[in-house]
Amino acid sequence: MAIIPDFFLNAVVALGIDGGDGKKHWIGTGFIVGRKEIDNPNLSTYYIITNKHVIEQQKYVYIRFNSLGGELVKDYRISLYDSMGVPMFSAHPHDKTDIIALQILPQTLINDKSIWGAFDLADHALTLEQMQNTGVNEGSLVYALGFPMDLVAPIKVPICRLGCISRVTDAFLLKKGTPIFLVDAQTFPGNSGGPIVSRPEHISIGGTPSNTSANLIGILSAYIPYRETLYSRQTGRDRMIQEENSGLTIVHPVDRIKEVVELEWARIETQKKAANNVATLPAPQATKEEVAV
Repeated sequence: MAIIPDFFLNAVVALGIDGGDGKKHWIGTGFIVGRKEIDNPNLSTYYIITNKHVIEQQKYVYIRFNSLGGELVKDYRISLYDSMGVPMFSAHPHDKTDIIALQILPQTLINDKSIWGAFDLADHALTLEQMQNTGVNEGSLVYALGFPMDLVAPIKVPICRLGCISRVTDAFLLKKGTPIFLVDAQTFPGNSGGPIVSRPEHISIGGTPSNTSANLIGILSAYIPYRETLYSRQTGRDRMIQEENSGLTIVHPVDRIKEVVELEWARIETQKKAANNVATLPAPQATKEEVAV
């Protein structure tokens, strides 16, 4: 019995850049979410979600999909800025919320026979309030999906790491701030920007709720490093700082993902309205000085 739906795995993409050795280097993870249109729930717009720090200082990224078009994979080069240097994505306005959203057109993927999926934000995702109401809390098992340590080729299959929620109650109490929660899962460079998915649980303590389906519950940002300072007993001065992976990973909840998606939706709608206004403007009338004689 499958625990993680195939379309969840197909929604996870690898993000890469050109390396100095002429090869692509895969630096992070992203995933696709769907936003149902308010006035027509049968229609959805789609967005790639990842971390701000993954695309920092990059003018473009490659996004890898598996393909049915004759090759195993297909890479798309996506520009992050237009010719005027304006970002073609939306970032969460809070500097400590490490999320961006970039709208994509799935018809291009369909035409190219690329394999893709999406987490529907209405049906396949839990906000903090929904997590609390369905018993997704400390001790609940979760999966971190992504592409650590450049593990992408020959086909795009995300690495699945099992973990559990270490701390989330404080985030429940601070829903309207910029809360994070922590998961106990070994994650590494390349996992950044990947989805955290709840594991379905059919057993719970009597009188408590249970979550019986897999859902997107957040986006992985980074692991918390453990630092130990070594000092000289002779001089009393610090000599070296050792840093290790603590095994605790920072996660931004779905609430923040939805906020960024709304910003990106509004950005695209503003662009559409501006383009329509230009298209409907009357042709300028020539002044007497402009008329050729």
